[in-house]
Amino acid sequence: MAPRTLASTWRQFEKLAKSYLDGDSPDTKGVEQLQDLTQRVNKSRIVDALATMFLVPYAGLEEAKIHFLDTSGATYPDWDIEYDEATQTLVVNPVGVVGFALRCDDSFAKLATPEARRDFETYRLKAYMAELRKLPCRLILFILILRKVAEILKVTEVEKRGGETEDVDDGGYMNLLWGFKEVERMYREMRGVSLRAEYGLLWYESDWYVGRN
Repeated sequence: MAPRTLASTWRQFEKLAKSYLDGDSPDTKGVEQLQDLTQRVNKSRIVDALATMFLVPYAGLEEAKIHFLDTSGATYPDWDIEYDEATQTLVVNPVGVVGFALRCDDSFAKLATPEARRDFETYRLKAYMAELRKLPCRLILFILILRKVAEILKVTEVEKRGGETEDVDDGGYMNLLWGFKEVERMYREMRGVSLRAEYGLLWYESDWYVGRN
């Protein structure tokens, strides 16, 4: 049997997760297949490789681990990535990650609706997610892992007068953008090409920046 790779493994996760999300009710066989794949992946070197690439380089996460959610029930939660500080484990919910990728597709279709345009922060996030739909789901996984890293490291906190800090209230846009920028940098360093050029991404952060008075 050929060695299991992240690319082939994620294609399996994506296929099974889409089937799970498309059903009106959880399919027992499909859930069992997801659980079986998860257990095999958690015993493989894939999780170690992901941690080495996306956690170890960041201060405070050198000992952190990555683990795919192994649910014992018939349903999967809505969240995509969670972090257990006590065990220093970042937990990936493959169904949640694929669900996020599908919401990126959905965001493009809904950009012109009143719901998407109710305020600037909502519209910016939806527009950005619509742009991310151009990426393969595997890269979305990487971005979401690094978005969680941004949350853990509090990269969006700003210091106020008096030394107090507060987080930017932007619906999660800045953490998602930071995750993308890190993947973009890694992609350029590893493959020598521009991620934006490779997938035709047309997003310029400066066009969406709003300063504070």
